[in-house]
Amino acid sequence: MFNRLAVPVAAVLGISALSLPQAKAQIKIILPPIAKTPVYTPVTSTAIPSPLAPTTPSATPLAIPPIVNTATLKVTGPKAKFEPEGNAVYHGASLPDTWSENGLGRQIKQYNDAAGKRISVVTWFASAYEKGSLTSWRQNYSSSLARVQRLGALSLIKFSTQDYAFDSTHKMLDLKDIAAGTWDDYFIEAARTVRDFELPVFISIDHEMNGTWYPYSQAYPGSKTTAADYVAAWKHIVDVFRKQGASNAAFVWAPNVPDVGGIPYTSYYPGDDYVDWVGISFYSGNTMSAMDEIYRQLAPRKPFFITEWATATEKNKFNSLFPGEVEWVEQFFAALETRYPRVKAISWFNWQNGDGDYRLTRVPAQAQAYAKDIAESRYMSSPGDKVTRVNAIETPRLDVVPNEIVKREKPAAPPPPVIIPRIVLPPIEQIMSERIGKETVPVVR
Repeated sequence: MFNRLAVPVAAVLGISALSLPQAKAQIKIILPPIAKTPVYTPVTSTAIPSPLAPTTPSATPLAIPPIVNTATLKVTGPKAKFEPEGNAVYHGASLPDTWSENGLGRQIKQYNDAAGKRISVVTWFASAYEKGSLTSWRQNYSSSLARVQRLGALSLIKFSTQDYAFDSTHKMLDLKDIAAGTWDDYFIEAARTVRDFELPVFISIDHEMNGTWYPYSQAYPGSKTTAADYVAAWKHIVDVFRKQGASNAAFVWAPNVPDVGGIPYTSYYPGDDYVDWVGISFYSGNTMSAMDEIYRQLAPRKPFFITEWATATEKNKFNSLFPGEVEWVEQFFAALETRYPRVKAISWFNWQNGDGDYRLTRVPAQAQAYAKDIAESRYMSSPGDKVTRVNAIETPRLDVVPNEIVKREKPAAPPPPVIIPRIVLPPIEQIMSERIGKETVPVVR
């Protein structure tokens, strides 16, 4: 979510309140057709799962699809790694400062205060280069993992193979080289850092790859990278983590909604066996039905993690049906209940950067609407209390407190109760009879 280009995404199917002619008049964009549903290969099979069939841009205007109740889609895949039980949802936020205990602690407190509830996941960004220098997961990022855990949350790391200052340094790991094993030492250290942390970690590699604003995208201007390169690099990194025993890493494949730049998200999908969760970026430029297509394709087999969502003035203008910040937030939570029940984690992008002001408290009434909905018990607060250390690929249960939990300081013992001496009063009738005729009567309780 850094220095991305403004992309018009208005009028994306959110038109249920309009008549059919009005709805057709709203649609003026061209999107590729929905790809054929991929074949799912069970985890126990030795066969290689087939990737999503790639689609090609269509010259035919998008037709209004038949109404599909996405809430009734049957789950056909196994329970995913670290997927919470029942209808529980991780409640998270993306915060800018994870590099200092005080800075992160202050941001978490501010967000918790605004939300009226503790967050259970902190989303933060990591990159292969920082201002031209190659990073080290052990030296640069292990402390952030521990810091987030001490403050009571799990981490979603959005790792980028490019330098976060790419516009000035032009540094990145070539995806072809990653797939060929050239950077194995780098990713072996990354895998061992995560493995040694032992607690669950969500990792997203090169998110929003189907946009035009990151150099690892095929649609990036002047890019020599292809979607096939992305898939090969993703698979190789996941294989390295598995070989190093980092079974506590859950991989979140996170495209943008909608596709931008002509290369659809289906071309970048690594396959079911290499993806634990599907994550998406979902901003106020979208209507609530914008992720219907990807949800219909993948929700039966994978839980969804909305890794970025927020409102911003810069995004609102791309949604011709934008109802206002408060209403959009309310619609979002309603959609999770009725339209997208397989969404099992959400993370508000609480940043103010060159793209705009996405902070929850930018609009106080928006924060109040958010707090009202997030107060529901299904939105998990600090699941760090309920996850085990992971030594195997199996998913730890999140609905019970195991014997070994995240180490925390014990709360201070409550102060002894204050003993109030009993006061014996005369009968109420006597008190009232003595007060008759008096203009003022002091009342002591």
